[in-house]
Amino acid sequence: MSEKTLKVIEVKLLPKGDYISSGFSTIQPDSYFPNISLGNKYDSFWLYLRRDITHNWYVDKRKQNVGFVSRDEAHILYNTALKFKGKKALEIGCWMGWSACHLALGGVELDVIDPMLSEELFNESVTESLKSAGVKESVNLIPGCSPEKVEEIANKFQRKWSLIFIDGNHEAPAPLNDTIICEQLAEADALILFHDLASPDVGQGLDYLKEKGWNTMVYQTMQIMGVAWRGNVEPVIHQPDPKINWPLPPHLQGYFVSGSVQTAAEDKFAEILRAVRPYTLLSERKLFSLYSQAKQLYCYLFWLPKMLRQAIARNKPIKHD
Repeated sequence: MSEKTLKVIEVKLLPKGDYISSGFSTIQPDSYFPNISLGNKYDSFWLYLRRDITHNWYVDKRKQNVGFVSRDEAHILYNTALKFKGKKALEIGCWMGWSACHLALGGVELDVIDPMLSEELFNESVTESLKSAGVKESVNLIPGCSPEKVEEIANKFQRKWSLIFIDGNHEAPAPLNDTIICEQLAEADALILFHDLASPDVGQGLDYLKEKGWNTMVYQTMQIMGVAWRGNVEPVIHQPDPKINWPLPPHLQGYFVSGSVQTAAEDKFAEILRAVRPYTLLSERKLFSLYSQAKQLYCYLFWLPKMLRQAIARNKPIKHD
């Protein structure tokens, strides 16, 4: 059986609700994560969780309001890591090790920095998953907070990294601070990936690298990923799920989107713009920003009652006879 045929079979066997870009090599390390579970997006109150994107949102059964990178996003990590096989890589924020596992399976020598690794049960869980996947020997788990711990490790081991994945604290100014230290400690030929670019705070990191002259691009995934690169390296090409109408938030409007096509949302805005243009002096960019923000707020308020009902139901005391 040919390799191409095997890949087709693997994709068809994926759980319903998962998607992987065409052209990607595929893996499925689910069995190494015994607590992985299909999450309910309404269990999270984070404003920038894209609940309208129908891809599966995976969580750990022990902490169901925090999600993993999606299947598609994990394969961006894996296929990018394949391009950096044997090189030093850094991950800031690993949660339960799902993303670290995909990076390590791609063949990089990975340093992982996360304050949660100082908790014994969390560290044991991540370690066991990586051991089961056969990649623990290539992963260095480091308890601590970025950017201080990043700089400390770089100085201690005289280290720079060729591949970096930033998925730590998402509240400003943390993403920008992570980016600044990583830019200083990246090799001349380097690539930096971001997760959760749906948040403007995370977007500040990609903006910083763009201003510093790095090449940049956005991946349309469940939570939006970004990539910046310089020197003699290239990012993977990703094709967004054609079944989904992909909105792009206003803070990312200046970026090229891998595999981008005109969306229904953009068509709808063009229709609105034609109607309001004679009555306003605001720029098209400002109008689109207002339109996007209003739509995001509307969606959040639409979801909020269901989120509150589920939160109340989870905390309601059980009545005994």
